[in-house]
This record gives sequence, C-alpha cells and structure tokens, in this order.
Amino acid sequence: MSRARTPQAPRSRPGPGSDDRRPPRPGDQPPGAALPLPAVVALVALAVAGVAALAAATAALAAGDNVVLIDAGAIARHGAPAAAVLADLSGALTLGGSIVAAWIVREESARSRALLVSAICAGVWTLAQALALAFSYAVATGQPVGSPRFGSDASVFLGTDLGVWLITGVVVAALTTSVALLGSSVALARAVVLLAGLGLFAKAMTGHAAGDANHEVATSTMLVHLLAMGIWVGALGVLQLLPPGPDRDSAAVIRRFSHLALIAWCALLISGVWALSVRMNGPSDVLTSLYVQIGVAKAVLLGILALFGLRQRRLLAGRVEADAGARISASAGPGAGAAGSGAAVPEPIREYRRLAVLELGLMGIAVGLAAAMSSSPPPAQQSAAATGPAGILTGYPLPPAPGLVELLTTWRPDAYALAAAIVLLLLWWRPTGPARSSRSSLALLAACAVMVLITSSSVAVYAKVLVSAHLMEHLLLMLLVGPVLGALVTLPAALRRAAGTDQDAPAEDGRRSTAVLAALGAVPVLLLVAVYATPLLRLALDGHAAHLALLHLAVLAGAAPVAASRLARGRALVLVTPLLVVLAAGIVLMTGSDLIQSSWFGATGRTWRADALADQRQGGIAVTAMAAGALAAVLLVLRRR
Repeated sequence: MSRARTPQAPRSRPGPGSDDRRPPRPGDQPPGAALPLPAVVALVALAVAGVAALAAATAALAAGDNVVLIDAGAIARHGAPAAAVLADLSGALTLGGSIVAAWIVREESARSRALLVSAICAGVWTLAQALALAFSYAVATGQPVGSPRFGSDASVFLGTDLGVWLITGVVVAALTTSVALLGSSVALARAVVLLAGLGLFAKAMTGHAAGDANHEVATSTMLVHLLAMGIWVGALGVLQLLPPGPDRDSAAVIRRFSHLALIAWCALLISGVWALSVRMNGPSDVLTSLYVQIGVAKAVLLGILALFGLRQRRLLAGRVEADAGARISASAGPGAGAAGSGAAVPEPIREYRRLAVLELGLMGIAVGLAAAMSSSPPPAQQSAAATGPAGILTGYPLPPAPGLVELLTTWRPDAYALAAAIVLLLLWWRPTGPARSSRSSLALLAACAVMVLITSSSVAVYAKVLVSAHLMEHLLLMLLVGPVLGALVTLPAALRRAAGTDQDAPAEDGRRSTAVLAALGAVPVLLLVAVYATPLLRLALDGHAAHLALLHLAVLAGAAPVAASRLARGRALVLVTPLLVVLAAGIVLMTGSDLIQSSWFGATGRTWRADALADQRQGGIAVTAMAAGALAAVLLVLRRR
C-alpha cells in the first residue's frame, strides 16, 4: 500500500549573489572565531609543557656527564631547564602583553584583556623565577633539592652577584604582577612595560660567562635577546588571545606589529650569533659541540621563520585591508543585513591567524632550545682571568700604551650600543611614523654611528683604566649624541601645555617656565657630576648594569637641555646653564689635587701614564676646552637666530 506524498515546492538553484547558507543557530561559532577561554588556557598550558619537556631533554643531552649538574640532583638537573623555559615564556608574554596594551591596540576592551593576560603571566613569571632561584642554589652549592643541607648556605648564595640578580628578578616580577592588576590605562600599560623590562634586565645579568672577560658581551647580548623575544613572541601570543575585533585583526594592527617584529628579529639574530661566538673555542665547535649545534639550529630557525613571517604578513595586511573595504562596500548595498548575519571570519584573517599560530609554534621550539642552552655548559669554559692589577679590577688585560696606531686599532665592540642604534633607526623609519626630512634622518644616522664608535673604540677600552678616557667617553656622548636625540624626539602637546609656552600665555608665565625648564635641563648634568664626585662612580666601574646606567645618563644629560629649550621662550638660559656646570667641573678637575676613585684609576698597574693625578688634570683640561667650545657654538647659533 503506497503512502501519499505531500507535494513540495521545487528547489531553486542559487543564483549569482544569493546566499543559501542556513541561518545561524544558538551555540554556532562562525568559521575562524576565537576558541573559548578555557580551551585557550588548556592549549597554552599543553604547549608550554611540551616546550619545557623539550628543553629538559635537550639540556640533559647537551650536559652529558657534567659533574656539577649531577651533584645538584635529579630535580635540579631536570627542573632547571623547565623552570627556565617557563620563566622565559611568561616573561616574554608579560612584556609583549603590556606592549600590545600600550602601543598596538586602541579599544578599551582589548587593552583590558591584554593587561589581564600580562598580569596572569607575570604571576607565573614570579613563581618560575622563584623555582629558578632554588635550582640555581642547588647547582651552585651542590645541595640537591630536598636534602637535609638544602638552604643552609642561602645567605651566602644570596650575597653573591648571581643571588642578588636572581632575587631581584623575583621581586620585580611580583611588583609587575601587582601593577598590571591596578587598571587598564595606557599610562599603566607603559609602566608595566618598564617593570617587565627591568625584570628581563635582572635575568640578563645572570647569563653565562658571568665571571670572565666576556661577561659584558654575554650580559648585553642576553639583555637584547630577552627584550627582543618579548617584543616578538610575547606580543604575537597576546594578540591571539584578544577577543575577535578590529583591534586584533585589522590591517593597521598587523602592520604595527610587523614593524615591531622586524626590530625584534634584527636584535634576536645579531645578539644570538654574537653571544654564541663568544662561547665557542673556534669554528670546529660547530661539528663537535652539541651546545653550538643547538645554537646554530636556533639561529637558522629564527632566520627562516622571520623572513617567511615578514613577507607573508605584509602580503596579508594588504589582503585584509582590501577585504575590509569590500565588506564595507557590500554592507552599504542591498541585502546588507542578510549578508552580515553569518558573522563569518574572512579568509585573509583566518590565514593570518594560522600563520601566527605556526609562527608561535616554531618560536616555542626556539625558546625551548634557548632554555636548554642556558642550562648547559658551553664548549668554551670561562676564559683564564686577566692577570695583573688591571685584570683583577676590570676583567680585561691592560691595553698597550696609547699611541696613534693603538688609538686607531684598539677595538672592543659593544653589543648593547649596536642594538640600541638599530632600534633607534627602525623606530625612526616606522611605517606609522610621520614624514622625515633627509636632514633629520642624516643627523640621526650620524648620531647612531658616533654612539657605536664611542662605545666600541679605543675611547671605551682606555676608559677602563684612565680617568681622562672615562671623562671623554661620557662627555662625547653628552655633546655629540644627546643633543641630536633631544632635537629629534617628538614632544607631546600635553608637555607643551604643561610648560606654559603657548603663544597666548602671559609673559610672566613664560619667564617662570623658562627658569623651571633651565633647572630641569641641568638636572641630568648635575647628576652626572655627582656620580663622579661620589663613590657611586665605583659602582659603574665595577658593575656592568651601573656602567650602562651611566652611559644612559650621559646621553640624557645632552638630550634634556635641547629638548627643554624647544619648550622655552628663552632658549639661551636653558642651553647655557648645563654647559656652565660642565665648565665648572672641568676647572675643578684641572686644578684639583684629589684623584677620582684612586683605588681604581691609581691601582691599575700602568707603567705608561703612571701619574694618575696628572692624567686626571689633562682630562680636566679637555673637559674645560670642550665645554668652552660648546658654549661658544651655542651662543653663536643663538645670536644668528
């Protein structure tokens, strides 16, 4: 018996421009939509666990039968690389998330999510740093974790340079966590960037070769490496955790991040190759040392990954922008409501997200390899300590007597200055920056070249043992590099209003603000003079961190007066005041009878220029002459204007 069939309307084939998709149902997710937060957390935890396991296995293979690591016990031997990779990844995400919140995204919701991710990662970073501290103590003292004697020498260990920097890293990470939870403003995000950078700086001070002649190169390259990884890996990872929207997937965001990634890639590759070279005995280590082979594999991986990612992301940015324009045009036409009901993620954006996930996966492997290297002994063990008084004080052998040939051929390249110059130039020519005149660009190029030249040439080499050279290094940075940066830096409009230099401001307010700006412009110079006049100089001579801080202060001493003069009505007072301070300091050095840091500059064991006080007076003459020349040049320029 046949059942009657209900007649149905014939199905029509979809014509051009028609949409035969079913309407969305509750619980549906559009293609390419973000995963739920618990799923994202689970995937991130699984990826981190895999990278940590890779780091532990690779470190165990590279360490071999190293006696120190075996004495530290199995927990420290296998836990140190895992804690290192966890600290590296969480520190990178903390820095990257705060950078995303401070400069990349614009919407409040995206900035809040980025800072929340930074706060969570900073908490994990604090715990990982504490674990790394415990494992480092176990390795340094040979006391396995959990043994009866574990912790008995903690006070001694924490009094060493390594212990001080490790505990500093834990404290700074904890402070970063607290600050990141305070709000979601741009100013707060930039404060988190500063704190995260300080935490990575503390980590860099604990690198390999902490006691030999390559200590400064090792710490400088590690600092650049850690900051670059945070900018690249951290920012890219946090961008993928943001909710879908224009602040995650727009062409502008992709372009802004691409330029940051380019800066980070340059810094990563240069610092990584440089750091590896100082830990090698020679080219043969590429064939005989697993440590070097891991480093070479990491460098090759970074190079291929960066070139591929940069090209693809630039192409995708154009496609995303074109697709966004097409969707805007379509939404303005007939049937816009039906077309937008599916909320499907466009194909260029899905392709960009797949590329980002692939990039993060490869970078995770690179981070795991880096953590394995940090927990393994390099082929070149600590170099033989430099002999003689100069070697004991500076860590370097005493340079030869300074002659014309020696001044031209003595070099000690400074990785930090080179990286800083590259970053300055790439930031100057960023895609979203304003139009730059050729004159300004040439001035910045010259300033960066001079900065690298001063910090890498014979001036920096002899500054370790001669008062005069030390004075010249910092004065040249102040007079040649600082003013250019002060003239080119963009001054916010809010700062101009706060300075009271608007044209419609009363004359009395203008004079008062000029006096205040003159005082503020002279503060860095006064601080620089105070360092030379107090025991603080010994910290800069004896420690690399304080040495870098003093170099920054010298550049700031030249940049601050020039920047302040751009805000003041009376430029002469603002520019002349710091030079008068330097002139007075030069006269004191030229005529004084007390040697600056006599226990250092008077104890280097020099047979040439053995009279340290006479050398200081000659340095004072040079300071006085340079200050007088700069003062005359400033007055001449102001008179012509």
